[in-house]
Amino acid sequence: MLERFQALSGSQIILAAVISFVIWAIIEFIRSVKVVKKTFGEVDMARVMERCHELFPIETILFRGAEFQRGMRIRITTTQKTIIEGELIGMNKIQMICIRTKNQIIAHQLDKIQEMTKI
Repeated sequence: MLERFQALSGSQIILAAVISFVIWAIIEFIRSVKVVKKTFGEVDMARVMERCHELFPIETILFRGAEFQRGMRIRITTTQKTIIEGELIGMNKIQMICIRTKNQIIAHQLDKIQEMTKI
């Protein structure tokens, strides 16, 4: 094996070093792009949540005698028997509530909710 390394010329060694550097640079670039996408998504979600707080400014909701506060985990059942679970963001003046689930943000009319419970 040592004979094989001794048979390499200086230009072959330099070429191997340049190729390995290029491969390393490509791998690092791909890793950095993935990190940027995650950071961009987190920043984007913070901006969306800020906008939701502006659109749904009422923090306390009274529903059939129960009081619900912004940030509470709730479960609602709509008139179409759809169940939505998530964090309560707030309510606006036209009687719509906003809920953040695991993967989406939902606005729903308060008068079309059959049941709302705390989780």
